[in-house]
Amino acid sequence: MPVDINTVMNSFIYAGILSLLSLGITLAYMTTGVFNFAHPRLAIIGSYAAATVVAASMAYLGMKPNLETFETAIGVVRQPLPLSVYALGLLASVAAATAAALVEYYAILRPLQRRGADFLKLMIATLAYDFILVAGLFLYSTLPYLDSKASEANIGISSTSMTMTSYDVWIWSGDVVIRGMFIMGVSATIAVSVILFLLLFKTKLGIKMRASVENPDLARVLGINVDRVYAIAWAISGATAGVAGFIILFGTHVLKPISATSPADEIVVSAFAGSIVGGINSVFGSIGGGFLIGLVEKLFTNILVGVTGYGNLLKFGKVFSMAAVVIVLLFMPEGLASVRWKRALGRLLRLRFISRGVRSG
Repeated sequence: MPVDINTVMNSFIYAGILSLLSLGITLAYMTTGVFNFAHPRLAIIGSYAAATVVAASMAYLGMKPNLETFETAIGVVRQPLPLSVYALGLLASVAAATAAALVEYYAILRPLQRRGADFLKLMIATLAYDFILVAGLFLYSTLPYLDSKASEANIGISSTSMTMTSYDVWIWSGDVVIRGMFIMGVSATIAVSVILFLLLFKTKLGIKMRASVENPDLARVLGINVDRVYAIAWAISGATAGVAGFIILFGTHVLKPISATSPADEIVVSAFAGSIVGGINSVFGSIGGGFLIGLVEKLFTNILVGVTGYGNLLKFGKVFSMAAVVIVLLFMPEGLASVRWKRALGRLLRLRFISRGVRSG
């Protein structure tokens, strides 16, 4: 086997993060017609909010992480923190990222749109907001904050870099080891997809959202508060970034909000690539596009390393993902969402049956 199970899990964690971020970028573009370059930073805002709440909760409870294992019906489990603390961290991440997204919409983008700002001005405004968030994170992380490795979840030590992957949940079932963030990354993507489907196609709010996106002028004539609908879309965008931020905190190796190698800076190109590959005007296409880019960038690259034995290929993960963007757009200029999957699957199955018939003949 060219890659081990840990590599597969890490690849799916990364793909889940990209999928959620691509979804948020698409929602922002569909409602305001601008690429939100600050969106990946919203996830880091959520990560730091989650880390702060987790550390404060443990300090309040007077507890330290428990790295011992215990037997359960599904196998041996290591759960360093109480489930309630994880839940509080997730809520804090979602709340902080949602608030940051709404501030961006209400304080920056909507006033500029009312003054007739064009696409370029709005895009520059999102970059400016990203710099503001970076400065805010820098000030926050250099004030009394968290232990750099969160080894005792103490508040009071300044940090611009930390990791909490050691506090992820691990499950040993026989010879298989499963990470909690792997389960959450996949299940969160599926859950968000289902919730969005129900929201967009089974509720009155969903009808208003689709009408506001497709024809905002007509929606206003019909009495729909388009600005409020757009704000709800931005809130959903921020919430999905918050979920991604929580997974980044426990699922990836390090947070460096002010460094050129921070997750927000490294992931921004890949997140936008996922949105474009999936279809910039398709909510569900962006989810698939983010997963595709993430798996190409991580899993495919590791498979190549396993097959060729050339470890330096790991440095070219983004090259392969960008190549995937080019290939997809050459054959599907409007992204994965433009493909009629039922017809494509039918043709594929038909060709398969024909090839079997030829062989048997």
